[in-house]
Amino acid sequence: MKTSHVAILGGLALAAIGGAVAVSLSGPGSSTPSASERVFPALAGRLNDVGSLTIARKDETVTVAKKGDTWVVPAKHDYPAAFDKVRRLLLDISDLRPLEQKTSSPNLFASLELEDLSTAEAKSTLVTMKDAGGGTILATYVGKLRLGRGAGGDGTYVRREGSNETWLAKGRVQPEKGLVSWLDRGLIDVARERVATILLVQADGAKLEAARAKATDKNFTLKNAVPKGKKVKSEWDVNNLAGPFERLELEDVRPVADILVTPGTPYGAIATFDGVVVRADIVELEGQAWARLSARYEAPAATPSDEETKEGKLKSADEAKKEVEAFNAKVGNWAYRLPDWKTENLRKKLADLVEDEKSGS
Repeated sequence: MKTSHVAILGGLALAAIGGAVAVSLSGPGSSTPSASERVFPALAGRLNDVGSLTIARKDETVTVAKKGDTWVVPAKHDYPAAFDKVRRLLLDISDLRPLEQKTSSPNLFASLELEDLSTAEAKSTLVTMKDAGGGTILATYVGKLRLGRGAGGDGTYVRREGSNETWLAKGRVQPEKGLVSWLDRGLIDVARERVATILLVQADGAKLEAARAKATDKNFTLKNAVPKGKKVKSEWDVNNLAGPFERLELEDVRPVADILVTPGTPYGAIATFDGVVVRADIVELEGQAWARLSARYEAPAATPSDEETKEGKLKSADEAKKEVEAFNAKVGNWAYRLPDWKTENLRKKLADLVEDEKSGS
């Protein structure tokens, strides 16, 4: 996706130009435009010129910027941004169509959530687009949504920065909140159905192992000996051990150089029936658990059948190797804070999975 970001956005900009009409919606002599026009007509032809995008609110400011062919989040060490969200916001604003001109009285802006950010308790959002040289392409306040009414559909209240002219525009613009939400959060998705073995090793040397003999087996079996007088609480608890790398997303990120993995560092690893081994080394830093992720390919004992690969249940050797390569390229320079429940799953010990047998059982 990275190498095609510019081309994709450029193509969309060209497509948008065809519907743009050069009419000003602010300043003396402006007239009410038709629904076929755009609130910000000049933006359609400049989408591919946008080099940075800033979303400012009273309590936070988030900036994403173009670095080469990739959108990144500078405040997070230039970690890749969620390009789909960047693209969506740019296009949503570009495609706004005027429905109704609203108040030009500053003392009423707050009712539309279009007040200046300097206003006490402002609820507005200021979206600023700049080119690579730092020149402002557009700065506009994005206010309340008005949910669909008749043919008008959903609407958004907007006001160009520095102008007192406000508009209800056709279209839905909802800039994401929170710095982390603008990161490319997806890391890997290893379905539990692919997992053959699980190994969890803790700092005290305790090991927890579980496995399935075949991909068609429904449940995992603990390889640890269950102490006398104890029993496994539930099969669900054991099967859930296979889930840490399924739909895995980051909660935060920092350079991998910030953490130190040494012999004895606790880790969790899974191996799939198609040869993918994924590992997370867990390091405590500043009161938080951070994961150093890696993967490797190990030829499985039994090659997945053509039926399994065709149905998408397992991957061919080439596909598995490409998955490993892509994952390592993505995570190699980074350490991650994972969702707490994922981290806790990687810290399970046998004692967490067993309970006392009932008397007489």
